[in-house]
Amino acid sequence: MQEIPLWYVAILFAMLGACVGSFYNVIVYRMPRGISLVNPPSFCPHCKKRIPIWYNLPVVGWLLLRGKSACCHKPISIRYPIGEALCGLLGVFALFLANFPSSWTGPVTHWADSFALFWLLLGIYPVAAVDFEFKLIPDSISIGGIGVGLALSFFPGGITPLESLLGALFAGGGLYLIGYLASKILKRDAMGLGDVKLVAGFGALMGVGHAFASLVLASFLGILIMVPYRMIKKEESKEIPFGPFLAVAAPIVYRFGDKFLSFYFGLFGLVE
Repeated sequence: MQEIPLWYVAILFAMLGACVGSFYNVIVYRMPRGISLVNPPSFCPHCKKRIPIWYNLPVVGWLLLRGKSACCHKPISIRYPIGEALCGLLGVFALFLANFPSSWTGPVTHWADSFALFWLLLGIYPVAAVDFEFKLIPDSISIGGIGVGLALSFFPGGITPLESLLGALFAGGGLYLIGYLASKILKRDAMGLGDVKLVAGFGALMGVGHAFASLVLASFLGILIMVPYRMIKKEESKEIPFGPFLAVAAPIVYRFGDKFLSFYFGLFGLVE
């Protein structure tokens, strides 16, 4: 595997990313509406007729149909091919980020990091799309992250299976405890279970330390974005979706976690 050139794997990651993006489109549409992800098969959102598999090709299908459904000829939202293309680009970016500074003609050497960043970067799309609108985090992403993390722990160069398992248990359990105590103090729900399961997935992918670093960075990002937003909009919301900030913070910490932790603890004089 180590002799496969980066440019070749980049093409595969782009194609795989677009296919995953197509599935994430299904999650974004079906999951908040309580529709099974596997049954019924892909159907037209207008007339509910089944979509043939050749029209389901990521990006290509939408272009072939010129943005209209084949059955009832009604417009198909451009967000579908945009989501698929974005995930394809994120797949290539994940590979590049994991193997930097390798050249495009050099071999892929960090397989575990490549697949972990692929999962984390592409996960931003469904988490943000669903959580911002419906205040939900798809289990296929949060719980799926635990399975992916445990599987990748058997790859060379990643964390060990024991570290992955303990990371999921302590990161998810620790956040649940924090949310439980905060709920008792504030007399209202302070942390959703979706966030807990998402952080547990981060723990399985990168260990408990970096999972909590993602939590810290996500909190900073939330403050930096939501405070000015509320000042501009001059409106208050009872509930702020935290999942999108977690999803953005996780790949940053995965790639630059050690530097982030050194900077963070340095603020308190804990490291030189």
